[in-house]
Amino acid sequence: MMLILSITVLFAQQNGLPKYQRSSLHMILLNTDEPTMDDAIDFSADISDAWQTYPFPDKYDQHKIAFKEAYGGKPKGSFMELLKKYKDGFGKLSLGELKEISQTISNNKKYNQQLIDTTTVMLREQKVGQQLLTKWFDIKPDGSYSMDLLNQRSAYNASQSDVASATATVMGVQAIMDKYDQLVGNTFVSFSKLAFYENEPIASFIRNLAVLIGQMVDPTGAAVTAAELAYTATHEGYSAYTTTVLYRLLWNDSIQAVFYQCFDGDKINMQKFNAVDFPFEMVGVQKTSSTTVDAKGGFANLIGVKGAKPKDELVKQTIIRNLDKTFAALQYNYDEFKPLVPIISTEPLLIDAGMKESIDDKSQFELLEAQYNEKTGTIDYTSVGVLKVAKGKVWDNRYCLTDEAKAAAEKNNGTVQGTELVANKNASLGMVVRLLTKKKGGKKVKTK
Repeated sequence: MMLILSITVLFAQQNGLPKYQRSSLHMILLNTDEPTMDDAIDFSADISDAWQTYPFPDKYDQHKIAFKEAYGGKPKGSFMELLKKYKDGFGKLSLGELKEISQTISNNKKYNQQLIDTTTVMLREQKVGQQLLTKWFDIKPDGSYSMDLLNQRSAYNASQSDVASATATVMGVQAIMDKYDQLVGNTFVSFSKLAFYENEPIASFIRNLAVLIGQMVDPTGAAVTAAELAYTATHEGYSAYTTTVLYRLLWNDSIQAVFYQCFDGDKINMQKFNAVDFPFEMVGVQKTSSTTVDAKGGFANLIGVKGAKPKDELVKQTIIRNLDKTFAALQYNYDEFKPLVPIISTEPLLIDAGMKESIDDKSQFELLEAQYNEKTGTIDYTSVGVLKVAKGKVWDNRYCLTDEAKAAAEKNNGTVQGTELVANKNASLGMVVRLLTKKKGGKKVKTK
């Protein structure tokens, strides 16, 4: 196989921006049958519309395959199931039972585990691993394949010029092969369960639960007062909820060896290839919510524009922004899912990320330089500094429905190209940054 590879390392710029290696992502919409309140508004059409128009997270390469939507059955223990079960009151429940209901609301591990179990089976039954690798190697039904996509995405802006000459050596060829392995090994799949509800029944349920518990454990009445205040603050409007399960294609030495055994001359033995169960590891589960109000001018107030569009577009924008919030949280919480972000200007120092990625004035970034490692034969990113956000210069790149809203966001923000960082003499075009956090990595669970 090594003899027939056509290998190219690109140091190109596309649309004037530095080209850099990114992780790949495929997104799947997860639908489930869960109880709803009898008089609840049906937002299913709005959810579908929002998903279909959701701008793909542009810090990843879109690794689209045929499996795009999945049915997750009827998971038990959802929040709506609780609301329906206790819609006529809690009756005589023990304090322990009430606390268990509270824990279900705040951190429903059992519900999440059902989604994990269901999607794990889907990955295997739908042969998602095969679909991802078929995309990577452009594998045809007859077993012929191409390295074009791998070559295309193996693009770097290393400051060390000796990377270019590496392709002329055996070590150089191995370095590119290692980078191919890193590309394939940084392939992610997400399953997202979306929901959109009126706030009133949810806020009422939480208030009544908190009042009942407060009456049992707090004779001062402070807990009841706090519950009423919380209800007043949260009962208006609507909320979008997203639960996303994130997986990563497992691509270690033993799995690669099994894959390369499928090669037969200049083709892939499709019988062998299709018989392999390519596993995944579960990175983590992320739950997020976003709330908006529903009042006269509510949409206009939300985005700062008079005469904005009606409620259905408010719903759409809220769902889309909540999806952005979800992926930003996954990036923050799991190091392996953090994207590299390019520097797009040095005067001022700008990066191609902003509020959409939950960046704020307190965010800090590693400044990374790509260098060729002669000992390992790989191209590594080395940290050469820490960059801070310039106060008040975070780019508002969140999703807006109207051109007027976009113009207002740009005008109010004052920075239309990217988020401005404090000047640093080590930073230059061709370098990338990565968000600094102190979070631990995800829970690794193989799907085999």
